[in-house]
Amino acid sequence: MALQFRPNYAKIIELLLYLAHKRPGTDKYQAVKFFYLADREHLNRFGRPITSETYFALKYGPVASTVKDLMELNKFTLSKVGVTELPFELLEVQARGPENKPFTTIGNPRRDFDIELFSRSDLRVVDEVLEKYGHLDFDALFNLTHSHTAYKKAWAARGASARSPMSYDDMIESPQKRESLVADIGPVASRF
Repeated sequence: MALQFRPNYAKIIELLLYLAHKRPGTDKYQAVKFFYLADREHLNRFGRPITSETYFALKYGPVASTVKDLMELNKFTLSKVGVTELPFELLEVQARGPENKPFTTIGNPRRDFDIELFSRSDLRVVDEVLEKYGHLDFDALFNLTHSHTAYKKAWAARGASARSPMSYDDMIESPQKRESLVADIGPVASRF
């Protein structure tokens, strides 16, 4: 049984708000990569992702789909996660990134961050990811995430589609750990 988690929308919103407090100016591309890197790292170290976000392999790398939709103010996604507005400002900056398009960035927070939703390991891993990768530009994040097995396998499996779902199983680096985790939590992972 594969690892299939249900996205934790409350944690996704709060983690975006955490970015507003810790790293205002984080753009959409960085945000979707930071979520992926944090969920992947936490899964490898502690046996579960932080947000259980749904990831897709797209041309520019792994994308946290709910995060992308929220930062684009997708009405369906806002409704699905149960909010009418985000708890932080969104700003559009001059052309950055691929195709020289304007990028949406996280602006000032509108309220305090709810730390109670997160374990110490959740926030420790997020802080480590921001410290380790927060200075990387578009190209460096592109190259880093394109080198991951989970991305490569999903991208290769896309066929004629512009995107392909990524597997949490493939995010686990050690084959032994992958086999053990899938056997242990696979049957109940969708309840997390």
